[in-house]
Amino acid sequence: MAAIQCKAEIPSIEGLKDNELTVGREFLLVCDGDFPKDLQQEKLHFVLKPEQKYQIHFLGFEFRSQTQADVKATAYTAGNIQFEDLQLSDGTQTLSLGPIHYAVQTVLPQQQPGEAPVKQEPFGPIGPASIGVPMLYWALLAGFIGLLVLIAISKVYRVVQRRNMLERLREHDSALSPLAEFHQQFRRLQRTNPVFFGKDADKAQIDEVLVETNKIFKLFLTRQFRVPALEWSERLVIKDLKKYHAKIYAELSEDLKKVLREYQHAFKDRKNLSSNDVLNLATQARVLAEKMERLSS
Repeated sequence: MAAIQCKAEIPSIEGLKDNELTVGREFLLVCDGDFPKDLQQEKLHFVLKPEQKYQIHFLGFEFRSQTQADVKATAYTAGNIQFEDLQLSDGTQTLSLGPIHYAVQTVLPQQQPGEAPVKQEPFGPIGPASIGVPMLYWALLAGFIGLLVLIAISKVYRVVQRRNMLERLREHDSALSPLAEFHQQFRRLQRTNPVFFGKDADKAQIDEVLVETNKIFKLFLTRQFRVPALEWSERLVIKDLKKYHAKIYAELSEDLKKVLREYQHAFKDRKNLSSNDVLNLATQARVLAEKMERLSS
């Protein structure tokens, strides 16, 4: 296993903050070391544990010189990410990239702390007489106005969030098609989890199928239909499909609602799930992804 030293760098992109890594933004692992001369670049991929699949995603590899190369990558989940020894493989040779650490910020809007509330002052006297307005009416009016402002802000944030996500996906999309990536990750899970073999599985293995197939399916929706399915609610995802993908909505919206709601129910009742429950749900998600891809062609 060849030893190589790498450090994370975030390329500057117009319109995005410098040195701020967000979900879906491309970054580089700039690596120095002794690279094999017969490295098969087209087959390279990260060697990851199941729980690390969305912490880093391989996008490409390019030599700067014989001893220096850039590994292009992105992340689909927010948080402080740390690998004790990140490994890159072409299926025959495995390269040790050493310890890697980076922080990924969410694309969801953050609440701004410390803003003082606007003080509502009552109207003064109207005409020669003073008309008193009960405080309850002022409270109701303030609540109604606040609700309208909150709805408007939420819509603006979603528009900005969706626009930023679309830009990042256009610039840094995977070489695999959305369905091909879905099948690739689905098959990897099938090979390692006894749920798919019809054998007895423990609670952790059942839970792994539930969590991973849900992420795989929502990642497919994100890439296929350019909708932040990993972060948006079921209602917003369906609404977005209706607006931008009318054919898919007309033909398959009920099937999509059913799959997303069954995932919601399964997460609420995780302790009572059986192998058959998660296997049936995973199969429904796979079949629906294939239908959506065919209808989109």
